[in-house]
Amino acid sequence: MPQLSIIILCYRSGNYAKVYLDRVLKQLESNQIENFEIILVGNYIKGQSDNTPNIVKDLANKNEQVNYLALPKEGWLGWDVRKGIEASKGNYIALIDGDGQMPAKDIARVYDKIRNEDLDLVLTYRKKRGDGLYRYILSNAYNLLTKILFPGIPFRDMNSKPKIIKRSSLNLLNLSVNNWTIDAEIMLQSWQKKLKIKEIATDFHGQPGGRKSFVGNSSIFQFIFFLLRFRIRGY
Repeated sequence: MPQLSIIILCYRSGNYAKVYLDRVLKQLESNQIENFEIILVGNYIKGQSDNTPNIVKDLANKNEQVNYLALPKEGWLGWDVRKGIEASKGNYIALIDGDGQMPAKDIARVYDKIRNEDLDLVLTYRKKRGDGLYRYILSNAYNLLTKILFPGIPFRDMNSKPKIIKRSSLNLLNLSVNNWTIDAEIMLQSWQKKLKIKEIATDFHGQPGGRKSFVGNSSIFQFIFFLLRFRIRGY
């Protein structure tokens, strides 16, 4: 059984999935992390042209520590995350986007932190950002709204990754959302359960090669609705 499961979210990543996988494997090797599995989540929308499922399948066939998912999508980010978790076997589960915005080296940094300090959950917070003023303002407004609705919540940046969580701690959560609010659901439920959580600083890059983010303006309303609903029902 692997000690660490790394779930790389590769929706419509295409050939970039290989680029990022190579970066992750290089970092794992340089940090002497050997007992791991990687799950490439290349789920797709029926009827859309997307070569990602075939690419992640081919990558998995070439490395016995790499597995893949290529399922017709029944949801968005949250659904992909939950499917990746269901497929994982490790005692620690790492979540990271496969678009290259988060440095691959952060996986080792977060993994060391959670083990050395016996924590339940560790994530990064974006100290420097390379994705533009609009996304910077949006992210800060979102985190400010969270602090207003949930006084005392300590997190700087709930949407940042990688996140690594102990499986025993993850089993205390009841994740259910299918959309972009999955990070907020993880963090709010973890805070509610009084898990031991810490954040470490990272540099956040822009989309490689000018790729466009899949998180549109509708995500703003999803976040607000989710926070209000959680505040009323779950807090």
